[in-house]
Amino acid sequence: MIIAQITDLHLGFHGENASCTNRERLRAVLSEVQSKIQSPDLILFTGDLVEIGEDWAYEDLREELETLSIPYYFAFGNHDNRSAFSSTFPEVKFDQGFLQYTIDDWPLRIIVLDSLEVGRHGGGFCSTRAKWLHDRLSEQPDRPTLIALHHPPMRSGIDWMTVSEGEAWVNLLQATLEPFNNVVHIMAGHIHRSIFTQFLDIPLVVCSAVAPQVKLELADIQVDKPDHRILLTDAPAGYCLHQWDGHQITTHNGIAPDGAPIIRYDDKHAFVIRHTLDLPPKEE
Repeated sequence: MIIAQITDLHLGFHGENASCTNRERLRAVLSEVQSKIQSPDLILFTGDLVEIGEDWAYEDLREELETLSIPYYFAFGNHDNRSAFSSTFPEVKFDQGFLQYTIDDWPLRIIVLDSLEVGRHGGGFCSTRAKWLHDRLSEQPDRPTLIALHHPPMRSGIDWMTVSEGEAWVNLLQATLEPFNNVVHIMAGHIHRSIFTQFLDIPLVVCSAVAPQVKLELADIQVDKPDHRILLTDAPAGYCLHQWDGHQITTHNGIAPDGAPIIRYDDKHAFVIRHTLDLPPKEE
């Protein structure tokens, strides 16, 4: 099973009816994902689908996804708006007012969480969502499960794009997950960088963004004391492919566009594959 993760699209950054660089970057990612010989089984768009939660921006998103032949699903980020999204994607159902649901059609179960906390950049996870997650995990306690959400529940090292120490919602998520041992992977977005770490000894992967990337800088930052550091860069758009082999997930980070080809697997270069597999040369 292969899951494509695309996150932090921020469509409509330049305003309504304006040319949108992020839309062009999304097209590059979708083209790259759909060009794979082994097509992903599904795509998870893990939040910040649009820039300011306007109806027209979600309409732009729907237009870009019309030709997708791969099933796709959504999570919400802090830039999203539940009401505006619903007006454009009325077929997507909410549970208790949150975009939270399970995907049970593939070998790996997926639980999508809603970490949008209106008016807050850093996300949230309340008692209602915690009970819902507990109930879903209790339904199939022995089935390998992946959790997808927008906000990563961890300290990233990038001070201005991370949760605070002892964040209440992170503690609640941790307490909700601790009784279970069936969660094998957590995927998130939000930070606009690829990051690999753990949460409760569960592999946690943060996917790089469609929109411009956050500059990799781990130095402390002081609020109200600008130090002229670079915050965002025009690095290529990113995405992830998460491959479940029945036992574990392996994550691959990709960029789009992926660069010009250097060699192909043709008759001329068939020896490359045999060589890398430590096989003897093919007999003529």
